[in-house]
Amino acid sequence: MVAETSGEPLVPVISFSRVSMAAMLSEDLDALRAWVARTLGELARDDEGMARLRETVRVFLETGGSFTDAAARLHLHKNTVHYRVRKAEEIRGRPLGEGRLEVEVALVACQQLGRRVLGPP
Repeated sequence: MVAETSGEPLVPVISFSRVSMAAMLSEDLDALRAWVARTLGELARDDEGMARLRETVRVFLETGGSFTDAAARLHLHKNTVHYRVRKAEEIRGRPLGEGRLEVEVALVACQQLGRRVLGPP
């Protein structure tokens, strides 16, 4: 169900543990879309620039807030990660640490459900 909901090309097999959070959240996509917009602000726009920022922030938070580790995982320079994280905070209008759990969950929802939870470009 979650794999179908994302609108992305289907992969033959996907572990439920990789999509379990999105599966639980996708019961009411309208409510989820509104919550993602409130949580991420303009970062929830469906465009390439915001997608890059969301991915950078998601990896940055997954690595415990390490610019160096995030840069290594994303194959970017540390300064690029630093710039994108600061830009994301500026666009969101508040620090990523404010409501960090909600930010992380919203970013996972965006990654796994794609356009179904993103706002217009």
